[in-house]
Amino acid sequence: MSLNNFIPLSIPNLSGKELQYVTEALTDGWVSSVGPHVDKFEKEFAAYNGSSYAIACMNGTAAIHVSLIICGVKPNDEVLAPNLTFVAPLNAISYCGAFPVLLDSDWSTFGIDVDKLESFLKNETFEKDGFTYNKTSKRRIKAIIPMHSLGYSVEMDPLMLLCEKYNIDVIEDATESLGTEYKGKKTGNSGKLGCFSFNGNKIMTTGGGGMIVTNNSEYAKLAKHLTTTAKTDPIEYDHDSVGYNYRLVNVLAAIGLGQLEQMDDFVRIKRANLLKYKSKIDILDGLSIHTEPKNTTSNYWMYSLVLEKGYKHTVRQLVDIFSENKIQTRPIWKLMNSLPMYASCQSYHCDISLEIYNQVLSIPCSTSLTDADIDRVVNVLKSL
Repeated sequence: MSLNNFIPLSIPNLSGKELQYVTEALTDGWVSSVGPHVDKFEKEFAAYNGSSYAIACMNGTAAIHVSLIICGVKPNDEVLAPNLTFVAPLNAISYCGAFPVLLDSDWSTFGIDVDKLESFLKNETFEKDGFTYNKTSKRRIKAIIPMHSLGYSVEMDPLMLLCEKYNIDVIEDATESLGTEYKGKKTGNSGKLGCFSFNGNKIMTTGGGGMIVTNNSEYAKLAKHLTTTAKTDPIEYDHDSVGYNYRLVNVLAAIGLGQLEQMDDFVRIKRANLLKYKSKIDILDGLSIHTEPKNTTSNYWMYSLVLEKGYKHTVRQLVDIFSENKIQTRPIWKLMNSLPMYASCQSYHCDISLEIYNQVLSIPCSTSLTDADIDRVVNVLKSL
């Protein structure tokens, strides 16, 4: 898989029928935001994920934005979100004129710590008119976005019970967890809506692209409506609300169909390569490979090298060392409360998310990774 002796972090594997399906789309002239490949991609994605409905859109951020609107998030509402996350869900909250409240993660899932969520809801909120309000800001808490980080599922059962008790809508950020199962059920199916991404570095890709899944027919209908500029007439340019030009184009859906057919193989390869890494790295002093928590069968989208506290190199130093050896690695995301636009957000005891940021390095994980590539990564660590 090495490209001119360079090992990238995560690149697409386009070894299926992607070219055949794209050629069909080009030959038929269906290249824009409607076409048979979009319809088929939505249907087959829903079947793969065990969801009743799937609505394709231009990226994962658009999927989260529309899901927030469907759940009724309004300006001046609050949405609970992890402090340790990619920036997209917080941006989507901001698009709605709402405010993020940042929660801590736990080491087992890298996702929202459900015990701390419970503590926050018990101690920092009050109930009024059937909704939950923040004692500090006096704002309504309308929704929560648990993120299934790096392919690990959040503990969804206790989270769902809490959110039902406090009347908080759940939108699953499953953008990184396609193929992951929690207690035998694929992610994206516990909350009101689930959101996926097909960015180029994900386990499957359409180049760009995303998907909203739901088991509610009305939500699905509204998602399709909002992502097609809220147009109400097939001929006239009639629109009944503020809509968004968020639909996935047919030619990218064609790529998605070729990728989706390989998903079982992709997950199998990801899981097998993780074990190869683990057998070679866990024996090294101060280092280990993070593995799936209880109740989860992970897609192992991204492989996480964990540095013990006091390890002789920092994450950033390791990035530079690997780069010198023509190997791409990345720190996990910067914490949201460290970014200038979200530094003033309320955050609740986010000490573990800081530990994870300081101790986790993402290492090469492409499905085309070879045993020789894995050995090269491990040998750099051994040389230290």
